[in-house]
Amino acid sequence: MLDRHRAAAEAHPGLNSLVAEDWEGAARTAEAIDARRARGEPLGPLAGVPLTVKDVVAVAGLRLTAGSRAFAGNIATSTAPAVARLLAADAVLVGKTNCPEFAFGGTCANDLFGTTGNPRFPDRSPGGSSGGEAAALAAGISSLGLGTDFGGSVRWPAQCTGIVALRPSVGRVPAAGQVPGLGGSVAAEGTAWPSPTSMQGRFQVVGPLARTVADLVLALDVLAPGRPAGDGPLRVGWSDGALLGPVRAEVAAAVRAAAERLAGGPRAMPAAFADCLGPYNALRDIDPMHDHLLAVAGREDLVSPDCLRTFAASLGADAATHTAAWRRALEAQAAALAVFDEVDVVLLPVAGGPACLPDGTVDVDGTPVGGWALMAHCRAVTLLGAPAVSVPVATSAEGLPISVQVVAAPGRDEVALRAAALLERA
Repeated sequence: MLDRHRAAAEAHPGLNSLVAEDWEGAARTAEAIDARRARGEPLGPLAGVPLTVKDVVAVAGLRLTAGSRAFAGNIATSTAPAVARLLAADAVLVGKTNCPEFAFGGTCANDLFGTTGNPRFPDRSPGGSSGGEAAALAAGISSLGLGTDFGGSVRWPAQCTGIVALRPSVGRVPAAGQVPGLGGSVAAEGTAWPSPTSMQGRFQVVGPLARTVADLVLALDVLAPGRPAGDGPLRVGWSDGALLGPVRAEVAAAVRAAAERLAGGPRAMPAAFADCLGPYNALRDIDPMHDHLLAVAGREDLVSPDCLRTFAASLGADAATHTAAWRRALEAQAAALAVFDEVDVVLLPVAGGPACLPDGTVDVDGTPVGGWALMAHCRAVTLLGAPAVSVPVATSAEGLPISVQVVAAPGRDEVALRAAALLERA
């Protein structure tokens, strides 16, 4: 099986999804697994599954750059807990994948490694920031990927490439082992990142990408076993997401149709999570990025101007303004989560349109949408701290995947995955 995946990598020489490869190490691991199998020894649930990991998550002995020239030669000295759990389940690591610098972006390009392509739709971006992961899976280079999600960074690339992804509940999967700040790897020894008091520290999660929902279920069971999803009827709500930003008519129709496939008479909730986007955006703009500034100190000339501006802008608010922004965000979160008193899952778009062009824009019924507005629907859901599965449910007029977010209450990841699996089968 590993040979097939290496052949897939060789068949896409210009894809640029992998930034570090370890096929020899993967072959040795696979041979050891085969030997254990031959001896009748027990194997992990991921035995032999080829795995790739986003280049902001540490794997000891492999490069860890966050897509920045400032850390071009950095090698991780330890392995993130989430990766360690997958490897302990006998997954076979084949490499690290590309992302925009410091994982800031809705496409997948940086000055260190260049641009990652979309293997299924070459005229489109694979999305970001886990675009290298999504591209590797869509190309068949790996069967399981591990990315991060702060504002849609696994959900949006999954739609762009036609695969599936889970943004788990905050705190469900260990988030340690990201950069900058992993002890001894990028910042000073002992520096924790993300800071547990920062917005990124509280809302960025590590989550899996795969080609089927069943594979996401298996991955989550390894990363963080939970409670059964149950098998009773699902109470389903849906929103076309129009209050969060422009949405194509075909996307709105796809969300409604998906909800109707899940439940007879799903409940229309046009305002679901609509009040979360403003507080999310306001807080994200001014939440101080001290971790990043510490990591690049003395190497600012190797960081892109866009990232430096983002770092600097985050320090622009006084303490009172920052405290007030947090208060508004948490109030919006509490109000939005009340929806789960009425329904088990809410469906809404991943984005207002399908995969974007390489320049980061997509046409939404005559309106060009780009930048962070492209991920508005994902950003709003992030503020909930809730699980969200990105799963394809339809095809656009151009033949591109249209995915929905299946959102459940915090801690109910299995419920979101169960609903996504039903949609996948339908």
